[in-house]
Amino acid sequence: MKYEKTMGFYESNRLGDILFIFHKNHKKYLNDELLKYDLSLIQALCILMIHEGHELNQNDLVQGLYLTKGAITKAVKKLENCGWITREKSSKDRRHYLLKLTEKGEKFIPVLYEINSEWETKMGLSELNPEFMEIFNELTLKAIDLNLKKE
Repeated sequence: MKYEKTMGFYESNRLGDILFIFHKNHKKYLNDELLKYDLSLIQALCILMIHEGHELNQNDLVQGLYLTKGAITKAVKKLENCGWITREKSSKDRRHYLLKLTEKGEKFIPVLYEINSEWETKMGLSELNPEFMEIFNELTLKAIDLNLKKE
């Protein structure tokens, strides 16, 4: 069996283990699909966050995506070099650059949503009980709150 080396380490009755496996496989699917556009998942998330945000800088991406400054710097540099985004000096704080999508970046937003929608369809997520999703959303917010209290 392909997964014999991890059998016994991940337990199907531990929610954290199930979520980890689910998340890792979702990331792999998205990365594989985004590779067709010469993008990584981190870069795509930056594009989405810039699209949905207003006057974001790299630090906003670090905080919003829970990634390191190095990872964001690398992603932003590639996105800028490939014409997905531009960086403009902030008029409020000259030390920061505001990140903006180019036309190429804006036109790609529907593609990003479609890639994830295809995955959700293949996974059958629309068939999940709405009550399950409500409880799961509450648990997710609780997990966020627990980590914010540590900061």
